[in-house]
Amino acid sequence: MKNGFDDWPVVTLVAEGETPSEIRDAVLDLLHSALQRRQPFAAVLDLAATADVKETGHDPRTAEHAKAVKGIRPDLASRCCGLAFVGRGRAPAPEAGRRFWGCPVVQTTDVGEAVSWARESLAAAGREEGP
Repeated sequence: MKNGFDDWPVVTLVAEGETPSEIRDAVLDLLHSALQRRQPFAAVLDLAATADVKETGHDPRTAEHAKAVKGIRPDLASRCCGLAFVGRGRAPAPEAGRRFWGCPVVQTTDVGEAVSWARESLAAAGREEGP
């Protein structure tokens, strides 16, 4: 798994076959790190390579992950201009994603489209200077 802050305020995570639980941990770690900067940001979460990785049985940590999102939701609402998920899976309704995460959410199958959407979300919020 790779994550990056090189293109701040757009942060990225690329999952490469990790388990769903490991991916949820990595997403939370990335978001915590971005929130610690106390500045607006958007995230591109590339999960396309994990489309064939299935969760085996019920992960007891799912509730823990959901509780962690609930804990950071107010900060995401105030600092995260958007989460762009890249993958081949079925996308949740945008409003359901916003309710869960506290910020705009989109799903696409194209990384370039996700990065463009993230930049547009930052620009629309007046939070990014140039490319």
